[in-house]
Amino acid sequence: MNGVRGATVSTPLCGCYAARSRRSAVRRVAQPYQHHCHWRLSCQAAEVQEIVTKQSRKSKASKSPQQPPSDSFDAQQSPPAIQTPQKNDIVLYYCTGWPEAKLHCSISAGEWQDQDFTQVNSSNGKWCVTRIPLNGALSHPSGDHPLLEFVVHDGQGKWDKPQTGDNYVISEAGVFSLSQGKLQQSSGEAVLLVSDLDDTMIGDDAATAAFRDYWEAQALTRGSLLVYNTGRAVDKFEELCREKQHCLAMPDVLMSSVGTKVYNWHQGNWVEDEQYARRLAHAWKLDTVREATYAALAAAGREKMHFRPPEEQNDHKVTCGVHMDVMDQVQQQISETLQKEGVEARLILSGKGDWRYLDIVSINAGKLQALEFVRLKYGFAHNKTIACGDSGNDKDMLSGQNLAIVVGNAQPDLMKWVNETQLDPNAKNARLLITDAHMAKGILEGLASFGLK
Repeated sequence: MNGVRGATVSTPLCGCYAARSRRSAVRRVAQPYQHHCHWRLSCQAAEVQEIVTKQSRKSKASKSPQQPPSDSFDAQQSPPAIQTPQKNDIVLYYCTGWPEAKLHCSISAGEWQDQDFTQVNSSNGKWCVTRIPLNGALSHPSGDHPLLEFVVHDGQGKWDKPQTGDNYVISEAGVFSLSQGKLQQSSGEAVLLVSDLDDTMIGDDAATAAFRDYWEAQALTRGSLLVYNTGRAVDKFEELCREKQHCLAMPDVLMSSVGTKVYNWHQGNWVEDEQYARRLAHAWKLDTVREATYAALAAAGREKMHFRPPEEQNDHKVTCGVHMDVMDQVQQQISETLQKEGVEARLILSGKGDWRYLDIVSINAGKLQALEFVRLKYGFAHNKTIACGDSGNDKDMLSGQNLAIVVGNAQPDLMKWVNETQLDPNAKNARLLITDAHMAKGILEGLASFGLK
């Protein structure tokens, strides 16, 4: 099992050796399957098979239970480059080739002042953005003074003004964009798009580039956020970005390592979200998990189980390669040990073939858990949040209350799961869509079908 670790799964297992790919959490079905454009599943959340250890009431740890993580969020922790629309504020996107841009503005005929723009990562350096808090300000009653009057400069003597020689004017709150002297209010819905990478966003460079062009030209300037949810660690993701820089849109937020890491793009670096990391500490004891895994390895034997390399481990995830001959035994032993010790964890299986990956992660970790954290943090409704995937690895985030797109090249294990949900495809509240188009073009087709493109 050498090479780059691909996607991850929200199912109870995980693997190693023979089949290096983590693209299938369930054995592939032999018979052919059919997929239909616009075939949807209703809003019921499909069950995701997972082994979850819960704290035993009789355990010592239960005598002084840890407080569950709070769902409240500190808005100050959100990087300034992510500007989701807020009522009664103005969000301005600016397209420029300048290395730095500053807004010179006056609110309701007030004092003129400078305000910084910040780069939008998913624009590949083309767009920057700033938020102008209005704090209850209104346009002047006489109409002589607009709500916001502004120009833009680079701090080095270059200015962007209307060709008329006047100033740019905005008269109401909302999301606006300014490009090549054209100021316009953004139309369409702001969405949170959370996509798997391998064989969903990437796999067809032309499709990936088509999605990037759409995102930069339309979705981004509505206040939308692009998120990649991948099994890769951040360094492996950065390698992929260099390889695909000719076609891949960069995300605003990165979820990695089986949903145990959330990163925000800030000042040219991926910065781990500390609030998410604190949530994962709930009912989690890394040393105890490692000891339980070592004990399972001793019982199974090194010819049937081993730890994955250090770069695949982190503070909230222990990863092993386990042969299927002993998988049930290993999972049962680890689960029972952790339950006795009061550790709440998920055991996630992925991969295919005789060897699989087994990830033991915090109870609050996982692809859907990371998606929900980001969704709540940045204030997106479920019906404006779309998860996109192609394999059993993605079932977790596709099974939430959010909208979901299964691309046309979906693997049989995912199609089997879709078919087994037995939900009404004609339901008015359908939330899951199977597209005809493959990979990134399937994402575009799905967005259009949901009326969100």
